[in-house]
Amino acid sequence: MKIIDLEDCKHLPKNNCSNLFNSFEWLHVISKTYGLKFKAVSNENQGILLPFALIEDQDYKSIISIPFGDYILNDCSQDTQKEVLRFLITTFPEYYIKVAIASKEQPVYEDFAVSQRGLLNQINIKKWKESTNWKEAYERNIRNALNYGLAVHISHDSQSILDFYLLHEQLRIHKFNKLPQPIQFFNHIHEIFLTNRKGFLIEAWSKDRIIASWLILIQGKTLYYKFGASNPEDLKLRPNDLLFRSLMQYGSDNGYSTIDLGFSGSGKSYEGLIRFKSKEGGDKIPIYKVEHFPPGFDETRQNEKTNYLNLIAEQAIGSHDLNVIRQASDHYYHLFS
Repeated sequence: MKIIDLEDCKHLPKNNCSNLFNSFEWLHVISKTYGLKFKAVSNENQGILLPFALIEDQDYKSIISIPFGDYILNDCSQDTQKEVLRFLITTFPEYYIKVAIASKEQPVYEDFAVSQRGLLNQINIKKWKESTNWKEAYERNIRNALNYGLAVHISHDSQSILDFYLLHEQLRIHKFNKLPQPIQFFNHIHEIFLTNRKGFLIEAWSKDRIIASWLILIQGKTLYYKFGASNPEDLKLRPNDLLFRSLMQYGSDNGYSTIDLGFSGSGKSYEGLIRFKSKEGGDKIPIYKVEHFPPGFDETRQNEKTNYLNLIAEQAIGSHDLNVIRQASDHYYHLFS
């Protein structure tokens, strides 16, 4: 095994443990938005095994895989994962290491603390097509959405990214009480994914208004539901149920094998999201946070940094001033990696 430099993600070698979050495109978005530099654990036979950001700030040195990504290493064997993580400790003995791993069974790694941080929902499209086990209430919601006159559109343009962002921004602030990602992040997704037809926005329209919008990214035969947002005042029209069914049908009609519904946290604010993502069935896979604390690592400084960033976010959101919130997002969001 060896460490290679990904050169700002311009030349990403072959990767046999492939998902959206270790793809060239995703790493390029993160690098371009937040200025992070990526390296990877690699070997000659398997190519890249684990891309990661190497972060050296005034607080502590850290390795994060992958910043602002849901999970990593989901396709690699347990033995390969253990070998990779042991190699990281040996190569970077003074670094704090954090990796998010999707695994049906809780992984066990020597010198790593493991804790569940949320769930990944995935749907096999072939099984979905063959299933008839949908709840009547859900089917009724879809019929009602159509009766209300809602229409579904697919878009790749920059105006749709802005329309999506305005909905997303309000959701982050008012429902989750968190800073939204800066608009540049979504502009880079548009530039790198959507203009190359590696993603799209699927939108629910009521007459001349977008009332819900989902950002879908494509990697291989998988459609990734990465972000979704809707206008709370229009939820009674059931736009998200209609978008969910429309996305499933799109995947079926266009030869995709899987819908990846992404990460859902474990807190109370995520309970409704988890229920919603379960409406079309599928598998729930735990996502684990795997951490290594090097000898002499000062967790107090890490906690102080986290508390400081949370305070900034709380004060910005508490100002109820959108300009203040956006400035805080622009200046500080990269530090939440």
